[in-house]
Amino acid sequence: MKEVGIVVDCTVIPTNRPGGKLDNGKKFYSGKRHIYCVKAEVGVNPKVGTASTISSIYSGSTHDFTIFKEHYPTFVQKLGGAKILADIAFIGAEPELEAIITKPMETPEMATHRVIVERFFGRIKTLFTTFRKPWLFDAVMVADYF
Repeated sequence: MKEVGIVVDCTVIPTNRPGGKLDNGKKFYSGKRHIYCVKAEVGVNPKVGTASTISSIYSGSTHDFTIFKEHYPTFVQKLGGAKILADIAFIGAEPELEAIITKPMETPEMATHRVIVERFFGRIKTLFTTFRKPWLFDAVMVADYF
């Protein structure tokens, strides 16, 4: 897929439930994964497997597509006309954005191109185990370390 310039996905970093009122903790709760967490969106270069862009840290309840919409101008600057490859969480992006959306059981060719971002997350979480276990410090500090 020569037209793909970046592969985009979000990763989850587990956290402990924030203290205080219940409303404070709700924004960090991911209903999909049933954990308290923060998210970061990473754009990986499919040719070399390194991160091209890393977003700031968002609360766990923020949808992947919401994060993507905020960072789309950054991707456009870096791509120079190439397309973005993303998973089904970005399904709303396809009509107006230059994106290729893959469904879970897409062709094996698509899966081989998308796996590069998952491998990147695996390498980061293997090297830096702090991103696999619940983050014990202030959630704001995650951005500095990530």
